[in-house]
Amino acid sequence: MTPSRTMDIEGFTNAAKDLAEILLDAARVSIVAHIDADGICGASIASTALEREGIEHSVRFVKRLDETEIARINGDPADVVWLVDMGSGVYSRISHPCACVTDHHLPEAGVGQSKTRGRVNLLSFLQKHLNPHLFGIDGSLHISGAGTTYMVAREMAEKNKDLAPLAIIGAVGDLQDSAVCRLMGINKQILEEAEKQEKMTSIKDIRIFGRETRPVSKMLQYSTDPILPQLTNDAASCERFLARLNIPLVDGEMWRSWVDLVFEEKRKIASALCHHLLDSGSGHWAVKRLIGDVYILKDERPKTALHDAKEFSTLLNACGRYGEGYIGMKICKGDRETALQMGIRLLQNHRGNLADAIAVVKEVGVTKGRIVQYFHGRDEILDSIVGIVAGMVLGSGEVAMDIPIVAFAYSEENKVKVSARATRELVRKGLDLAEAVKRASEKVGGIGGGHNIAAGATIDSGKEMQFIEEIERIIEEQLSLRLNE
Repeated sequence: MTPSRTMDIEGFTNAAKDLAEILLDAARVSIVAHIDADGICGASIASTALEREGIEHSVRFVKRLDETEIARINGDPADVVWLVDMGSGVYSRISHPCACVTDHHLPEAGVGQSKTRGRVNLLSFLQKHLNPHLFGIDGSLHISGAGTTYMVAREMAEKNKDLAPLAIIGAVGDLQDSAVCRLMGINKQILEEAEKQEKMTSIKDIRIFGRETRPVSKMLQYSTDPILPQLTNDAASCERFLARLNIPLVDGEMWRSWVDLVFEEKRKIASALCHHLLDSGSGHWAVKRLIGDVYILKDERPKTALHDAKEFSTLLNACGRYGEGYIGMKICKGDRETALQMGIRLLQNHRGNLADAIAVVKEVGVTKGRIVQYFHGRDEILDSIVGIVAGMVLGSGEVAMDIPIVAFAYSEENKVKVSARATRELVRKGLDLAEAVKRASEKVGGIGGGHNIAAGATIDSGKEMQFIEEIERIIEEQLSLRLNE
């Protein structure tokens, strides 16, 4: 069964009920989750829901479902293996007697959800696959892996609705608010549930990362969505820009962040940025991306990395990308002492590694091909962050934005991690990186998948240029098909 074109919200909800019934009947569950913010939020939701029901369970965070990990899943002695934010791309290769998948990545061809409802015997050889794409719902925009997992947790018990904020943090971590500068679809419904419980609120504000924790000048300096010409990556220009507006950078000995500013100061900066973008030729598209919905965690302290959903998700990414998904999960589950302190240290280390990685890219350079541009981080960029680096490079304003970017980095056992990133404009023109990366990686003996705007793969070392040739051919085919429609 291929993804439907008609949204079947009722079918999606009914399938979530089926999975909830299976999980509630289980004596022991193994949770296997992806290492990014969405996966960590999803694992936290799953673990909390099981914990509240007194169901014995374990949690394991993994980078990818390779042959070794799939074999481990298939041989797991638990009643149920719950795959969170992963599993759809290798669904046919999972043979565990009862594997539940709550994922939002594009599923492999031929995989569908059974139309038959009702309680399922745990001893039967059955897999349950909850993926929005299978119900005509866009998993890259309308709901994340954490959101899909939340839909199951919510059906397990009404009290689990208090986990809605974690689903939103996961969605924001997967940039699902970036397309139209706000959450949409089922994400919006989940947000409304969080708001009803007074756990979250959404406000119209500047969308640039760092509203809570960065000095205003640094917030502008590191802005990549949108890129601020003559300001992004230029600390001195940012300080002069604010000085011309008579915006004090400090209050006593403390640097002022965006949330420290009064309304008139914010209005003045936003207005000046709009004029700056238009005058520099960025156009109305960039101006529209400046202001949008931001999501606030009402129970968290202001001016911390946990108060803004975007900053919260970045903290979780810093945990997962360095093998500390458990620390991120503890933070999600309420640890504001040891785990949070460790998470903040990991975040500081993460920022340093990203800065070093960008320097590596500048040194090795970005090669422009016919259809894509690419760089190889070799062993100088961690495979766990090369996708983030690719996105930063694409949004830096220093490379072409009218073609996708592909990044490589050495992984373990003679493998290479591949990460591809594109813009929403390219997706609108017909680009689907999930399909392109999946097909290109399989052509060279690897495995891959993801979303239309961001995807990843693992291939054998030495096959990078063959991969580039394949993905260029596939993307050229995609864009040509759209032009001929």
